Amino acid sequence: MSLETLTIDDRGGVRLVTLDRPDALNAVNRAMLRELSATLNEAATDDAVRCLVLTGAGRAFCSGRDLTEAEPGEDAYTIISETITPVLAQLWDVEKPTIAAVNGAAMGVGLGLALNCDIVIAADNAQFSSPFANLGVALDSGGHYHLPRLVGLHRALEMVYTADVIRGPQAAAWGLVNRSVAGSRLMAVTMAMAERIANGPTLAFRGQKALLRRSEGSSWEEINEAEARLQAELVQTDDYAEGLAAFNEKRPPGSRADEHASRPAAAQRRTTRRPSRLHLPDHRSDLHLA
Repeated sequence: MSLETLTIDDRGGVRLVTLDRPDALNAVNRAMLRELSATLNEAATDDAVRCLVLTGAGRAFCSGRDLTEAEPGEDAYTIISETITPVLAQLWDVEKPTIAAVNGAAMGVGLGLALNCDIVIAADNAQFSSPFANLGVALDSGGHYHLPRLVGLHRALEMVYTADVIRGPQAAAWGLVNRSVAGSRLMAVTMAMAERIANGPTLAFRGQKALLRRSEGSSWEEINEAEARLQAELVQTDDYAEGLAAFNEKRPPGSRADEHASRPAAAQRRTTRRPSRLHLPDHRSDLHLA
């Protein structure tokens, strides 16, 4: 696939996707949205990809929407709901672990891209902001969902009202990101974590991600029941057999990044094709949610 706005680098089980419009501070234009959509779809369905990392080239992660494509009075609803939100939803719905490595500005859609990842690692010079107060419009890209859950209502409203820039260390202190590191170490720290995750038990990670996403609004009893059902699936996998053997032999578990490692053991004996997912409580009805 020929790309104009992204670069892709596969490093073992880690796929590194770089927003690559540095002269525009990686502002999101129509071409980037199309390429991100295709890239996310491919990563989600490729069994060789076990962890996805998103970052930006040059001085910024992503400065937001490319406003050279904006017009006064434009059909904002259609632009957001039919072009931006579907791509953010694709990122949110990736079942594999996702990490944002944020260098420089992450604003508007850029903030949404970062917060839709499972883990956010920020350089100390990272800049997070909801700049819409300066434009007379509203925070979008899922910001109203993520911000109160991550930093609380008061700080979310402060970001909305003031459009202040929150730098990496402050973002980490607020809980907006997982951690802040020196800019020179950002990619080394991120890729080390990504490689560690990629070598882990993919099916177990996928199941726990699904349960954590569904935990809010579920009862204690519902979550414990879902955990029991998930555990019953996972003890049938080769990952568990290897982990248990490693524990008993007092050694680290072997890498799960080979072709068949995360398949259920019985399935491996029957077929050479890895199933795409466990029988997890993926639907709201399975957790008895309204």
